[in-house]
Amino acid sequence: MDEHMRSQGALPVDSAACPSVSWQPVLEGSLRSQALEATQVVAQRLRDPDHVIALAQLAKQQAMSFWGWSPSSLSSGFGSTALLFLFLARSFPEQNWEYMARDHLRLAAEHTRQQPLMQPGLFGGSSGLASVVALFAQDDRRYQRTAHILNERVAQQVLQTQWRRGQASGVADADYDIITGAAGILGYLSTLDQSAKYTQEAIQQLLGYLIWLAERDEAHGYERWFLPPELYPTELQQKSYPDGYFNCGLAHGIPGPLAALSAAWHAGHRVPGQQAAIRSLVRWIIDHQLRASWGISWPAGVPLRQSYSRSEWSMLPPSRDAWCYGSPGISRALWLAGTALDDTDLCHRALEAIESVLQRSITMRRIDSVTFCHGVAGQLAICLRFAHETNSTIVHQHIPRLTSQILNEFNPCHPAGFRDLEQEDNWVDDPGLLTGAVGVALTLLAASTSIEPTWHRIFLIA
Repeated sequence: MDEHMRSQGALPVDSAACPSVSWQPVLEGSLRSQALEATQVVAQRLRDPDHVIALAQLAKQQAMSFWGWSPSSLSSGFGSTALLFLFLARSFPEQNWEYMARDHLRLAAEHTRQQPLMQPGLFGGSSGLASVVALFAQDDRRYQRTAHILNERVAQQVLQTQWRRGQASGVADADYDIITGAAGILGYLSTLDQSAKYTQEAIQQLLGYLIWLAERDEAHGYERWFLPPELYPTELQQKSYPDGYFNCGLAHGIPGPLAALSAAWHAGHRVPGQQAAIRSLVRWIIDHQLRASWGISWPAGVPLRQSYSRSEWSMLPPSRDAWCYGSPGISRALWLAGTALDDTDLCHRALEAIESVLQRSITMRRIDSVTFCHGVAGQLAICLRFAHETNSTIVHQHIPRLTSQILNEFNPCHPAGFRDLEQEDNWVDDPGLLTGAVGVALTLLAASTSIEPTWHRIFLIA
């Protein structure tokens, strides 16, 4: 264990156990009031479905890479707004937000008739909508039948999917990642009742695929989750990694499968080879960390050519410090793995990773947006998890600072209150969860109330 971590005394004695979180508001006083006021403004702006659609159309015009509005999706659809209103209803039952939550969920469901969700991916497919309905069903038994039907559909889609393995050297990130792949789907399905046979079969298939993925491809001499150029989704990757690479980000890289395998283990879904796979992925991630005077970090990806030489890949630049790429997201994958393996040293390493981020200057963190995916809201959400699961003074001290950083960008003159900074000076009025105002509002709500943000499981940080 590093001397730095010995000196912190940041972990509770029983940290290696998977903790039962007693959620408490972390913000106090005027900062808490400001956070709740901003959340209410966002929610009021998104009440009217027609206004939400108009906002999405505006975002599509503004953005260079906006996914576009898909009414039934979790990422950028009425699934996201329904999620916000549901947690507002849980936090403030006297304000009648449950009516708005039901209306937006109904709209998400109705649009599946015109645009059926044909694949099981989390942020744009059937498991995303199913995850929202499952949360509604926890509060209202009338949604349980719909949840059952949706879960069966997700499971059937998983079982019908031909998961890429062995056809060529490597896979596509969409095969295994959190956004559309096996990791995100497993993260959701592993929260369901273990007695359902169809979900068990789908979970077993997903576990088997990710365990296979974690093994080394001896025929080619590298990991099976290698991303070859012919399977890249964008030209940007062609320019950055012309010979292929290993993705290090939580959203699209191998930390996602690590988090999913660990979360499934916590939920009681345990199969032969699963712990070995978790350990193997942990070793690779730890082996490829970067060290500097301010602590540890990771590159966004390791190019194939540099992967053969520690002296080469150790000179790679660190990634930005976000949920999608960088130390914050990776720290949660390592934490989940540490608690699954009952490995206190690994939990210390996870905590060191997020504390290293917080001890860097804001400029060095390279996240200018306030949104969840690649912005400050994602950092804050991860810090909230660590604040409830550890005694880290550094994490607790930085939560108000991160909150202030977000609130400094709030402007009631903006259509949704918060905007996404997509690229340099390109602002987007995205109303959604992943890169929009909903994700920011939900995070501020989590920092300000005693309602546990169980929606964190969607991002595999819990």
